[in-house]
Amino acid sequence: MSESLFDALGGAEVVAKIVDSMYDLVLRDPSLSPFFTGVDVTHLRKMQYEFLASALGGPISYSGAELQAIHSKHSIGPTHFATFVGHMATAMKQHGATEGQVDEMLGQIAMFRDRIVGSSNVDG
Repeated sequence: MSESLFDALGGAEVVAKIVDSMYDLVLRDPSLSPFFTGVDVTHLRKMQYEFLASALGGPISYSGAELQAIHSKHSIGPTHFATFVGHMATAMKQHGATEGQVDEMLGQIAMFRDRIVGSSNVDG
């Protein structure tokens, strides 16, 4: 059995650091920060950790709401999604991920794109 990406990255401790670093970048990004106004960022980081850990094959189950329900009230376009995922890739590299690991993560996250990006958003 091959090692999960969650374990290859360093497990719970490193994935939690990746999430924290990613949100540090996201919350400083003027194109993304407005989406998080009034949001409990501590809770958000916890839910994002669960989601990412689960998506990367970790022993964690995502307990948050369905992704489409969470994101449908926002006008999240393809550019927003790409920028967010770019910050995730940067955070992964900051914590020692290889290009191959980043590419694998991007493939996993891409499967959820249609649940996050609004269908009416064409120019993001």
